[in-house]
Order: sequence, then C-alpha cells, then structure tokens
Amino acid sequence: MESTRLKILMLTPYSSVQRGNSLTTSRLQHFLSGADYHIDRLSLENRNWENELREILFRHSYDLVHGFHARFLGQALHQAPALSAIPIILTTTGTDINCDLYGYYRNVVISALELSRKIVIFNDDFRLPLEQVSPIWSSKLVTIPQGIFLETGPKPTRQEFGLEEGDCVFLLPSGLRPIKNIELAIDALQILHQADPRIRLLIIGAVLDEHYAAWILDRIQGRDWPRYVGEVVHQDMLGLLDLGDVVLNTSHSEGQPQAALEAMSLGKPCILTAVPGNLNIIQEGQEGYYVRDKNELARAAQNLLDDPVLRQQMGQNARLLVEQKFSLNQELEAYRKLYLQTAAHP
Repeated sequence: MESTRLKILMLTPYSSVQRGNSLTTSRLQHFLSGADYHIDRLSLENRNWENELREILFRHSYDLVHGFHARFLGQALHQAPALSAIPIILTTTGTDINCDLYGYYRNVVISALELSRKIVIFNDDFRLPLEQVSPIWSSKLVTIPQGIFLETGPKPTRQEFGLEEGDCVFLLPSGLRPIKNIELAIDALQILHQADPRIRLLIIGAVLDEHYAAWILDRIQGRDWPRYVGEVVHQDMLGLLDLGDVVLNTSHSEGQPQAALEAMSLGKPCILTAVPGNLNIIQEGQEGYYVRDKNELARAAQNLLDDPVLRQQMGQNARLLVEQKFSLNQELEAYRKLYLQTAAHP
C-alpha cells in the first residue's frame, strides 16, 4: 500500500552521462523502488535544478533524502534549506572526500557531512580522513561497497574493433578527466608495445573534460595500438569488457573502481594504481597488481602478457572476489536496512 511505503528523494550530481554517480543512483532507484520504497530522483545537472528542488519539496512530503557526493549535497542544502528538516543519508563517492574536503569547497562539504544522519563510505579506508576532520562523525559512518551489475547486451567481436585473436587487450574504462590519469596507461604500455606488437589498449568512457580529452586524443592519434572507443551505454558494457584480457584503473584517487570491478566480475585480472579508493580492494598478486608509476605498470602488464596461466588464475580470483565482496544483493540489503533505520517514518 502507498501509505506504508517510505518516500525517498534521491539527489544525484549527474544523470545524462555514463559516470559513477549516474549509474549508482540509477541502479539503486531501479532495484529499490517497489512495495517498500517510492524513490524520486533529481539530477543536479538539470538547468533549473534549484527551482525544481524547491518545487518538489513544496509539493511532496519525504521520509528521507539520499544525496550522493558531499559537495553537491552541500550545494543543494544551500539552495533549499528545507532539506535539512528531513533525515539525510549521504553517500560519499570519492572526489568529495579525496579532493573537495581539502580544497575550495571544504566548507560546503563539511556542511553536508554535519547535516547528514548517516554517511556512507565505500570502504573502511575513508573512515580515518573523515574522523580526523571531526571525531564525532565516527558514529555516523556506514560502510557499503557498491554492488556490481552488468546488463546483458550486444556481444561484439574483436574484429569489429580491429583486434586480432592473438592480441593482449588492456581495458581502461574511464571518463576522460585529469583525475583519471589516462596518460599513465599510454606511457606504460608504450614501453611494452615497442617490443611486443600484441599490446592493445581500449579507452572506454565519456569526455568529461574537453581540454584533457583533446590532449589524450592527440597523444594516441596516428598510433595503431591504443583506441578511444568513446562513451558506451551501460547496457553495452558487458560485451565490450568481455573482449579484454586485463583491466586497468590509473586514477590519482577513487571512490571505488566500479568499472574495473565490473570487468573483474567477468574474470579479468586488474592493474590498479595504489591510491585511496583502490587500496585494499585486492590482494597484491592474487587478483592483480598495485602500481605507483609507469615502470611498475609496465612490469605488471608484462607479467600478465607473458603468462596466460597466471592471467587466467588471477582472473578467476578476481571474479570470486567480486562475487564475495561486491554483490548487488549485499548492497541493496544494506541500503534497505539503512533506509529503515534512518527515515522518520510514522
């Protein structure tokens, strides 16, 4: 019955492009809406989101607000102070804690953290930086890893992307913006490609910073081994990721390397930069490798290139890791419990 359902307003920074926040909020809205929850989702990239938000709050009564990314939630609270009268759950997503908390938007981020009843982090490594800012936040922190979900879609062939069966394909699923450090993969794999022409790199993701994207595209122009695939709708990611042999995440910082974990769920070993958000996702040498510079990345890639048996075993370990620690059902159940605990429901 409608009267028994919790009514939730979900605030997402983005919804129109294939990036972490848009995919996470879409996934949660889809799977949690139903008999127990009515979820409205508002994107703060809408041109008139401020007026939309105030209108929504005027017309509807919500039991709970679920915001994503502390900076964006803080901006929403500034534009619509009435939000603070509703119980708030904040899911931090990476750059808000790794970057914004220490930069220009620090006060906005802190305001959002203070006004939230519960603060979701993707792994326990984010506890320390938050507790260092305010020890009293410790009781509000809840660790909920993101769940992995890949829709079944088209299954392209390697030939469609100019790949041969003997190629070793490194996947880099990432939006093009400076924090993603795409150049690290290009520099490292260039070292290997000079000696082994089997190396291929597929960069998959939306242009999120035009100047940075232009620089990356200029760097790979005229080369036959790296290819920018572009933005791919999430429904098509399973088939594309399945073409690869190894998945990379080269970010300067992360919330959770979601796209890499998606590939790992398909049995792909990983190479991740040793940065906040990536650290403690895998066991070094079991599901993949951690690297700190282009030389370490090149050595890790060489190990996987030279040893197909190792590549297969690490891929199997990666698949098992995702099944055990990053399942969709675990994520959904954790949010169901958190919603019930937090909402002011009569």
